[in-house]
Amino acid sequence: MHLKRLALAALPAAAVAAAMACYSDPVYPGDQVLGTFRFEARLDPSKTTCDASVPEFAQVDDAGVFRFEGTFSRDTDGGTGYFTVQSYSRDAGYEGQSVTSTLRATAPRASCGTGCEDSSIEETLKVMLFSDSQARTLNRDCRQHDGGIPTGSAPGPTENGYDVSLACGTLTDVFLPGTRNCNCQPTTCTTAYIVQGERRE
Repeated sequence: MHLKRLALAALPAAAVAAAMACYSDPVYPGDQVLGTFRFEARLDPSKTTCDASVPEFAQVDDAGVFRFEGTFSRDTDGGTGYFTVQSYSRDAGYEGQSVTSTLRATAPRASCGTGCEDSSIEETLKVMLFSDSQARTLNRDCRQHDGGIPTGSAPGPTENGYDVSLACGTLTDVFLPGTRNCNCQPTTCTTAYIVQGERRE
């Protein structure tokens, strides 16, 4: 499931129209914007139980990839964080260099039958944010990240903005059955991706 489409699915139609109208000049929640990233999400077959050839479970190109943009921001005094896609801001938890954002939204799917009203998707983005010096240690390639903290200065505010240039992690979509007039086949399955995000200049 495309993250951008899930974000829009969580909004009523009027709010979607308003969000799209102001997308060219976004305002992000919180008092600290860490940066906007261009993400590439690559299908992870080893952790995917859905049939990824079915578009409602995975909307990827022939290489098993889809792309999206998202912005990290937060409140510096209270620890509240956000991840914004297509002008829709979802909650995000920040702990050290790690960010986790989970969104659950109703998402009708054909595999649940025509009368199903409340099937849903729970989507979780988990990434680690790396400063420019840490990203250079990794040659700006998330495949070289072994799960630890690479050599370099930690991400943080500077006079030229927040020093963060690379995001590495996972995106997981769990497809959940509905309870009203639903016959979901399969009942529940997961589509998993490995993600790399590079900060947009």
